[in-house]
Amino acid sequence: MKDTFLLVDGNSLMHRAFHALPLMDADGVYTNAVYGFLSMLLKVIREENVQYAAVCFDEHGPTFRHTVYAEYKAGRAATPPELRQQFDTIHSLLDDMGIRRYSLQGWEADDLLGTLSLKGADAGAAPLVLTGDRDALQLVGGGTELMFTRKGISETIRFTPEKVYEEYGFTPAQVTDWKGLAGDSSDNIPGVPGVGDKTAVKLLQEYGTLENVLNNAGNVKGKLGEKLATWAEQARFSKQLATIRRDAPVEFRLSDCQLPDLKKGIPALQKLKLNSIIKRLETDGEGGAAAQGGTGEARPAMAMLQFRAADTPDSPEAIRAWLEKAAGEEGALCLWMDDLTVSMAKESGARAVITLGGDLLNPGMDPGEVLGLLAEEIRKGTAVVHDGKTWLRRLDRAGLPLPETFGWDTMLAAYLLNPQEKSYRMKALCPDLPEDAATLCSLQAWQRAQVEADGMMPLMRDVEMPLSFVLFRMEKAGFSVDTAFLRELGKKYAAEIDRRRNEVIAASGGEAFNLNSPQQLGEVLFEKMGLPHGKKTSKGYSTSAEVLESLRWDAPDVIEPLLRYRQLAKLNGTYVEGLLPLVDAGGRVHSTFDQTATATGRISSSEPNLQNIPVRTEEGREIREAFLPREGWILLDADYSQIELRLMAHFSGDPALLEAFRNGEDIHTRTASEIFDVPKDWVTPELRSRAKAVNFGLIYGISGFGLSRNTGVSRREAAEFIEKYFRKYPGVKRFMDEFAAEGVKNGYARTLMGRRRYLPELQSPKAPVREFGKRAAMNTPVQGTAADIIKLAMVRVDKALREAGMQSRLILQVHDELLLECPPEEAEQAAGLLREAMEGAMELRVPLVAEVHQGKNWAEAK
Repeated sequence: MKDTFLLVDGNSLMHRAFHALPLMDADGVYTNAVYGFLSMLLKVIREENVQYAAVCFDEHGPTFRHTVYAEYKAGRAATPPELRQQFDTIHSLLDDMGIRRYSLQGWEADDLLGTLSLKGADAGAAPLVLTGDRDALQLVGGGTELMFTRKGISETIRFTPEKVYEEYGFTPAQVTDWKGLAGDSSDNIPGVPGVGDKTAVKLLQEYGTLENVLNNAGNVKGKLGEKLATWAEQARFSKQLATIRRDAPVEFRLSDCQLPDLKKGIPALQKLKLNSIIKRLETDGEGGAAAQGGTGEARPAMAMLQFRAADTPDSPEAIRAWLEKAAGEEGALCLWMDDLTVSMAKESGARAVITLGGDLLNPGMDPGEVLGLLAEEIRKGTAVVHDGKTWLRRLDRAGLPLPETFGWDTMLAAYLLNPQEKSYRMKALCPDLPEDAATLCSLQAWQRAQVEADGMMPLMRDVEMPLSFVLFRMEKAGFSVDTAFLRELGKKYAAEIDRRRNEVIAASGGEAFNLNSPQQLGEVLFEKMGLPHGKKTSKGYSTSAEVLESLRWDAPDVIEPLLRYRQLAKLNGTYVEGLLPLVDAGGRVHSTFDQTATATGRISSSEPNLQNIPVRTEEGREIREAFLPREGWILLDADYSQIELRLMAHFSGDPALLEAFRNGEDIHTRTASEIFDVPKDWVTPELRSRAKAVNFGLIYGISGFGLSRNTGVSRREAAEFIEKYFRKYPGVKRFMDEFAAEGVKNGYARTLMGRRRYLPELQSPKAPVREFGKRAAMNTPVQGTAADIIKLAMVRVDKALREAGMQSRLILQVHDELLLECPPEEAEQAAGLLREAMEGAMELRVPLVAEVHQGKNWAEAK
């Protein structure tokens, strides 16, 4: 999980706060904008668990844009003096609090945001831009997200590339094309006269880019085509003005932006009488004594080990000598590396700090040289680190040999001890201690005892730690993408999206509106058309998928094309428009796999997330066609057969379920026969489908209401299905009740390998929250064990392929599915190893079954 790097548009947030709040003053000094700015800043820092932050401001005077266009931003009202004086105040407060701020003569804050987001992403952080300026939408993507203030300072909307498309109908890459066509009156950017926002969006959806729009001006009918031809150069110039530069000459080190203890700004805040801000700082700073993990258990506190004064080796010879001496002392070598230092420590008390730099301004040692000196020590496989995958990337980028294992990974151990933490950064785990090897050494000693006491040492040693190496290799390998095929698919989807949009507009009265705007859509459906609706809130009517589904029979000619429009727009925005920018020069995408992101132990993926491509739709199959093996190779796809139902049979010990799986029966057909009282030969596809819904629904503690909604039967019938099921399979009911009771008693649920999921929801005074906790207690053993099994299988197959000296490699995991790419001549052997690794991952009361297929693309292999 990457650290959040918050980048704040200082001017935008100050203006928003000033106009959103009444004037306030402290002894003649206006503070309403300062108060609003700090309120929003602290809220985001707390809610987003921000580790690094910087605030960017405009400088007084013209910018490079004024040099090329004197009328840039002409006509803007002067900044009110009551606001102008508050900029000096906020600058001073940020300095007092230790929050880094940037400004640069001749450049706008937008350009600094663009530059720093790029540099921050390159440094391994996850940039989050906080602004009220739509220009910044062009920065979204490549790991950068945007938080947009759209109603004063109290309401925000978060933009990913998919959300940009959903909200506006274009991608982040098209923002400047949109501005080139429509212009921007607030910045006095002219655009093409007579082309408004909606027309610009429509043109871009049809032609893709500004240049394509202008090149096709002759194909655009009427006066619009004439305007595009006449004002083409002005459109190009407008795009240039609207483009945020990402090469501003600013000095940047991510470590300079690390958030300090903000409470040191309290004296300055006291002078301004900003008491509620002070109280918030004091409240946010309470608690969190690290390493306790928030599990609700009475764990012993982490004790800081005693260390000698740090040695400071400053040459290769001195480092080698220190390592040689430390090798004879007790304990594993603990290593910490950041932008400024490398520190080393051992439980014996030995400690060393190496200053990094390697240039005239920072006369420390070169980071690459230091890493090279440590590589041989790391290769021994006993080193203690935090976030081993990041260490593997560092070593790999430097061309250094990689270890086969680490001695301990404190990030993974922290995840096992509390899988529901928001962050596993060292600063979040040990907020009152320095980020260095001495803290790391103390933390790992405490963790080892806790992991052992919780019975999770095999899970740590045999699953989580080796898995981080497998995931590193998968990330590095990537997955080939047929970009030409994807672009053609995008054209196909765009055409149908446009057609469905027109169908909705025509069927709802013929007046054009933005289908992506919930407010406009709600007004059309519920006010203009008079369809039934829920209570209107301050945000308008709900137009969720659930609401629209309920209206399908009231207005099918509107709702059906609307649902189809949404489905295609999301797929196109996520897996076509959103995927193409992530393809590298070699034609591959490299997902990031996170093994610390879910409470159940499942692996998640991002940038791109390939786990959510629809499985049973034509569009999902088409998208999978774009994913290819390495040239001349093939794909092998292996999927567990009904692993969660097999686990339910194992846990429940129900004789009927055990018999069905041991005999290789179709479990859904058998269930249908049992609960509908018909011979197996008489089970229709519809009855089997209903039985399947019951089987899988019960794993997640589904209610009669939920089952009725999923199957289309009445609640009474659904309740009867569940009752019959429990009569036929009493062991299932018994095991679910027992697991729920254990969750209440222990405060957590466990998997077969001992993974824990803590359930504070069971103590909630709110009944719906307690019910959620109860369902989690019932399904975590099944879901979590399934996650453990697939992780074990990944470790086993990766090891088997490498020990066999094969080129075949694991490239993707999606829930219960593993995907390999291999040379054709290795296909048979690789398939055998894959099946053996998956089916032998864990011994249950029923057999694990893996089905392996091959193909020239993912769809064919699936």
